[in-house]
Amino acid sequence: MGCKAILVFFQYGVMANFYWLLVEGLYLHILLVLIFSPNRHFTIYLLIGWGIPTIFIITWTVTRIILEDTGCWDTNEHGGPWWVIRIPILISIIVNFILFISIIRILLQKLRSPDVGGNDQSQYKRLAKSTLLLIPLFGVHYTVFALFPDRSSNNYKIIFELCLGSFQGLIVAVLYCFLNSEV
Repeated sequence: MGCKAILVFFQYGVMANFYWLLVEGLYLHILLVLIFSPNRHFTIYLLIGWGIPTIFIITWTVTRIILEDTGCWDTNEHGGPWWVIRIPILISIIVNFILFISIIRILLQKLRSPDVGGNDQSQYKRLAKSTLLLIPLFGVHYTVFALFPDRSSNNYKIIFELCLGSFQGLIVAVLYCFLNSEV
């Protein structure tokens, strides 16, 4: 029972990670789109970041108990329970990637406005820097293997996610906290 509880908590942490990346993307997109936003939507962000994963983890736990209650739940003989977690994560990755593209488009429009000074080279350099800063914040690297079947790309996926995914928190902390003079 303890092993299953730990696995449920682990899966909740993984899913919450993806949904908090989505909350970061939504927050930044709302900041760029809405100029005057007196309401910070904090409660909605909390519900998205913690609530949606809770709903799907409870659903996953119930489906595991009903359909595949074998061992420590670390194997997936039947695909049904696994997709209860996988589909919401894929949706969050896809929505976050769409938000990322939208934000890059907004930044490009702002850089092309006549109010922004500088030559074309400096503007594109600023756009490239902004894009590179947003990649770890949005978790864009997850889109690389998001739609591939697990069996076909498992070895490459593990190496890729270990190299990039494990350093994501460090990169975000360094770029947005330690190198930020406002923090």
